[in-house]
Amino acid sequence: MRNKGLVLLGLVLGCGITASVLCHNLWGYYITPPSGASVIAASRRLEALTHFRVDPEGRVERVDGYAIVPSEFVGCTLFDFETRCMNDRLMAAVLTLPGDTARTEPLESLRPQIERTCGEWSTARWGVAIAVRDAEGPARLISCTAGEVTNDRYAHREILFSERGEREVAFFWYEVSGLEFLTVTFLFITLMFASCGLLACGWVAWGS
Repeated sequence: MRNKGLVLLGLVLGCGITASVLCHNLWGYYITPPSGASVIAASRRLEALTHFRVDPEGRVERVDGYAIVPSEFVGCTLFDFETRCMNDRLMAAVLTLPGDTARTEPLESLRPQIERTCGEWSTARWGVAIAVRDAEGPARLISCTAGEVTNDRYAHREILFSERGEREVAFFWYEVSGLEFLTVTFLFITLMFASCGLLACGWVAWGS
């Protein structure tokens, strides 16, 4: 019985690691989509909040952000493929900070950092620049979501610019072609069912 328990434990660990690796190979993250929300929440003050759009020709324009309603925020732990969901965690973090959410920054001053974050793709892109003040000085998180990069495949990136330089805090792919259900949870459950079935067959065969 003890040996069977150890085998099951090893099976769970093996399936969990395999599911995480497969998820990373598919989407670019191991368990849940990364987010710069923790960086924002750890800051001291919100300085500005600027929503933008970049057209396929690279022109940047300011757009109105949607109303920030805390009760409408949804969790994205298993991944919701609506663009709004990707920004919910950022907006939830913004609401924890003192500062004016109506204050924006000039697009010209943001353009180099927007280009650094969004410039890899030539499709329509949209995102938000969140300027904050943290313990070491001013910082800015640029969040950018690209339109269809390849067939049914989209991208999301967040880069933090600060006195210490720049750091990519989030980058992942997602699809809307019917494969979006292949999250780490689905992969883990599928691997467990298949592995347990094979293991049970093996035990029956060995016992006979």
